[in-house]
Parts: sequence; C-alpha cells; structure tokens
Amino acid sequence: MAPLILKPTSPAHGGAAVAREDGKVWLVSYALPGEVVEAEPRGRQGGVAVAATTRVIEPSPRRASPPCPYFGVCGGCQLQHADYAYQLELKKQVVEEAWARAGLRLPPDTPVLGMDEPWRYRIRGEFEAVAGAEGWRFGFHRMRSHSVLPIDSCLIHDLRIERALPMFAQVANEMHLDSLQNVLLTVEPGGSGLLWRLRFRGREPRWPRDEFAHRVAELLPELTLLDDTMSLEFWGLTFRARSDTFVQTNYRQMLVLYRTALDMLAAKSDERVLDLYAGIGTISVAVARDGAGVTAIEENPHAVQLGRLNARINSARIEYLPGKVETVLRGIRLGQHQAVILDPPRAGCEPAALAELIRLGADRIVYVSCEPSTHARDLVGLVRGGYRVRRAAIVDMFPQTYHIESVALLERS
Repeated sequence: MAPLILKPTSPAHGGAAVAREDGKVWLVSYALPGEVVEAEPRGRQGGVAVAATTRVIEPSPRRASPPCPYFGVCGGCQLQHADYAYQLELKKQVVEEAWARAGLRLPPDTPVLGMDEPWRYRIRGEFEAVAGAEGWRFGFHRMRSHSVLPIDSCLIHDLRIERALPMFAQVANEMHLDSLQNVLLTVEPGGSGLLWRLRFRGREPRWPRDEFAHRVAELLPELTLLDDTMSLEFWGLTFRARSDTFVQTNYRQMLVLYRTALDMLAAKSDERVLDLYAGIGTISVAVARDGAGVTAIEENPHAVQLGRLNARINSARIEYLPGKVETVLRGIRLGQHQAVILDPPRAGCEPAALAELIRLGADRIVYVSCEPSTHARDLVGLVRGGYRVRRAAIVDMFPQTYHIESVALLERS
C-alpha cells in the first residue's frame, strides 16, 4: 500500500494525533496536530485505523528532537517528539475532550502542573526479560507489540535503576537462571535502598535467591539491596512499601498531587474522612496529620497490613477496613464522614461504589484519577447523584508519555 499523506488536527488519548482523510479517521503516532506527515498504515485499534509517521513533511514549531535512542520503537514513551510545554497543552486538551464527551465542562481555570525537570523521575520500573545470543537482557515491550526491546538506558527512570538493570541481567546469566519473566526495581527517593523482585514464567523454581542478591550487591556497592520493604518519606512522615503494593512512581510529582488533593479536601480537625482505594495509607496519614480522623478502605491484604503499620509509625488516627470498596461502603452509616478522597485504579469505580457514595452524601469528594475517560464517566455519575464539580487540576505525573493524572473537587449541591 502506498504511503499516506496525513495532516492531524487534534491530540488523541494514547499519544497519537487524529487525522481525517476522505472521510476516514486515522490515529497517527509520532505526529503532532498541524503537521503534514507521510505515514504507514499499521492496522486497526479499537475499530479506528492506525498509522505510524515515517517522514515529517511540514513539522510543527512545537516539535522536539527525542533524546532517547529507543523512541519510536519502545512502547514506554509516546510524546518525546513534542516540546514539554506543548505536552502539557496536549494533555489538557485530551482531558477537556474526555469531559466534553461525557457532557461535562472542565473548569476554565484548571491548572496543568508540570515538572521543572521532566526526566529521570520514575522511582519504580518493571522490565521484561528477553533471552538473546548473549544471554538475558531486560527491556520494554515494543510499541503496540508483545515482543520485548532490550534496552541499556531509560531517560525517565532514576539513574540508579538504569545502572542496576544490567547487573541483574549479568548475575542471571552468571547463575544460568531459566524462565525469567521480569524484574521490578524501586529505589528509595531519599535513601540508598533498592527494592527488587525477580519473577519467573509459571511457578517459581528453586533458585539461589540469597546468593543472587549477594552477587548483585557486590556489583552495586553504592546501593543497599532490599527484598522485603523499603522506606518512603515526605513531609516528616515515614512509610514502608513493598514490591507488591502500589507506590506513585513519580515521587517528586506525588508531592504536588497530594498537596493539590489535600488543599481541595480542606479537612478540618473535627471531621472524619473516608479514603477509598487507600493502598499503604500515604494519603490517609497525610490527611490524619492535620488532625482529621480517617477511615481507609483497601482490598490488597499486603497493603492493609502495611497501611496499619504506617498509621502506627506516624501516630495517625486511621481505621483500616479491608475489602472491596463497593462492599465495605455498604456497612458505613450515614453522617459518619464529612469528606471523601479516592484514587481508584485506571478502570475507575464500580457503579455500586458510586451508588454508595451518593447514599452517604458527604459534603465534599476529591476524586484523583489516572484515566480521563473513566474519571469523566464517574464524575457524571456523581453529578447526577447531586454533586457539582467545583475545581479541577491536572498533574503531570508521567512526562514524555500519554498518561494523565487529574483531580476534581465535588461538593454536594
């Protein structure tokens, strides 16, 4: 098929740009709105034709030169070809469009809170194992593919993770390990700890775990290898986290996100707050620090265990209720809580959870989301249940990628 000449006009969630040609809609990767590009068809995605830019005929003035040698092949980043200020503008447009499709208007004064230095921000990374002629290496999935691209550098990860990655591969090769699936690495933002977990395909075999850790530690003398928990500290608070519990991968922007959300929540010392999808309790403890009582709901038993520990470490007044949010909320009585903060997974809330929030009728709800479409969908559900969107903010937790974090304050109308 002959190459296409396309002129994208708007951004799409996912990092591509939308172009229309003879009545057909295309999602064009590595192109920016307003550019003229030559593109190659790459099948369909969700019923829409997909193409990849092969040559830029008329570049946008906002186009940047991607510093990463893997950009365009690796599936990790989608926006390195846009200057950073423009990335923030594109992300705001994506959120506005997601809200508009759901019948909502993003408040016009919604700030987009970006980073001063939008590189080297990830404190956690999961890298897929791939066996080659020279043994094991680690990398990421290629763009829209299940095949793995081995990498030696990644400019959005903490440098300590980048330095550690080849050492894990080297020791896996020295010890002739088999059936590797991936390695998960998390560094302590303010310490020397490196939390690690190696996973295998199928059932984990018997392998010399302690010997492996000892050898990696020899190769990384500046780091302390941790295999159980690590420390996370901010605002004079201390938390323990594990590999199998959620942590915000961008530590620097986590503080911006939490400050934004807590300012919207404005919890008073005589109030009780519900924290839904509470994880290890970072938000719960931050809310309780100002004197409010917190009821935290979390499904992951390891996170509940650590959440209770973190509450004790920080002398915070938090009650943890384990279980699914929609199930546990049924047992909460009316009038017990004046405010709610929630940060659900990408899929958003179950309809039953929204119904329970509407039944409880707290004065204020602060909803943090990492997926604009499900955020907008759930906000519409709450608006129909008697709430009004008062404020919103977009926090760029994932520069160079299409991922977007947004926060909304709803008040009972």
